[in-house]
Amino acid sequence: MSTTTATPLKSALLWSLAVILAIGAAGWFAVSCGSDRAGAERPVTDEEAERLAALRFRNHTSVPVAVRMRFQVEGEEVTVDGYLDWKNPLLYARTAGADGPRRLVQAIPGLVATHDYEREFEEVKAPASDWVPRQMLGGGALPAETMFDIVVSSLFTLTAERDDDAAFLAEHATWREDGVIDGVPVDMFQAPIMVESSDPAAVSPEALYSLDRDGDIRRFQVNTGGSELATVDFLHDVDFDASGLQPVDLLGGPSIEPSEVDADLAETIAETRSANWARSATVEMSVPIADGQVASGHGYIDWRTMTAYLNITDTDGFRLLLARPGGLASIGTDSAELPQPLPAEGWEAHALSDEEISEQFGPVEKLTYRLLEMSAEQAEDPERVAEEARLLRVEESGGEATHVVEFPVTGDANAAAGESAFRYHLTGGRLGEVEMMTFFGAASAELAYEDYPMVAIPWTISDKIG
Repeated sequence: MSTTTATPLKSALLWSLAVILAIGAAGWFAVSCGSDRAGAERPVTDEEAERLAALRFRNHTSVPVAVRMRFQVEGEEVTVDGYLDWKNPLLYARTAGADGPRRLVQAIPGLVATHDYEREFEEVKAPASDWVPRQMLGGGALPAETMFDIVVSSLFTLTAERDDDAAFLAEHATWREDGVIDGVPVDMFQAPIMVESSDPAAVSPEALYSLDRDGDIRRFQVNTGGSELATVDFLHDVDFDASGLQPVDLLGGPSIEPSEVDADLAETIAETRSANWARSATVEMSVPIADGQVASGHGYIDWRTMTAYLNITDTDGFRLLLARPGGLASIGTDSAELPQPLPAEGWEAHALSDEEISEQFGPVEKLTYRLLEMSAEQAEDPERVAEEARLLRVEESGGEATHVVEFPVTGDANAAAGESAFRYHLTGGRLGEVEMMTFFGAASAELAYEDYPMVAIPWTISDKIG
């Protein structure tokens, strides 16, 4: 079978470059930043440069913090209250503003997920379902979303796994003034936003950093092109339970920490595909396909005949999808039902060898073929699996452990640990879910093993798709 590999999430480097372009386009001096204090400005001292250089790593090793964001949209101030995880960059917030209803928002570098929510922002733990994805710095349809993306993108640059170069900051940073925020004395600095770029000539935009004497950031201000600087206040005195601060499944779920698999888990992974060789399972599928669009699907996968039969719902309505090793076929339908017997006519069928087959392969089809590939006649070599597989995290539910792992299937592109396009959830030694990373978030196919009746495919379609 031809292997189709999903596209990974947007790389951090591309996202960082987008931050430079988005913030840099505003032009720092488009807004007054306290010109009446210009005479008080001075170069930073060596101690202040060291404090600025240590800021991002200090944040990276700090506990999550409550934040309040304020920015202008068409002359009206928008306030966003939320919680920020520094180490695994995640903002979870409630928005309410100039051009839209209240919404819950989760954001990670490169992606935003929204959830319509009119009630109060009651707890840190996010609802599990009904989230809609969009790409950050490109997928926002409303002015408030664009401003939100710029502010949050710049906010995500405030964490790093090592100190910055103090000598660079000594040359490029300026002390602006002192002040008091929430009763705490601070120094305000104007300094570059520290982002990586593939372009050595790229000029990094600047921001205002208000740091207390311990080096904790109390306020961050950046120009988004509005009439006033956007402001983020870090509310260090707000106490909350950070254990629920986790990305929703659409954004990849809880954080991962790739590690080697032990011998028992390697044996389980080695037998994952062979255990499906003569089995069938029902499928529940959720696939982000575009900004603001999530396709859903249900049906079954039959590894006995190597057939996937699904009903897919997206913005175009309902369609039936058939997939076999040799190709796929689809037909529009008027309901979410999975008819038996199958319609005899009206299918659009394509062999995988057809030149135009790439046009038929969206994220739904890619995930469907990965499900078909989750079967093999022979088990894998456990020793090879132990070398190549990685354990990403362990989830506990109802006293049962689920191991989230990644392992290569023939034809997969090489990927660093934790960056594979596919993840597999193993519960009780069986495959319970397949995740696929896409540009719009994490797609999911949940499996429930069941002896499903073999479906009779019209011979004209079977002849085309195998």
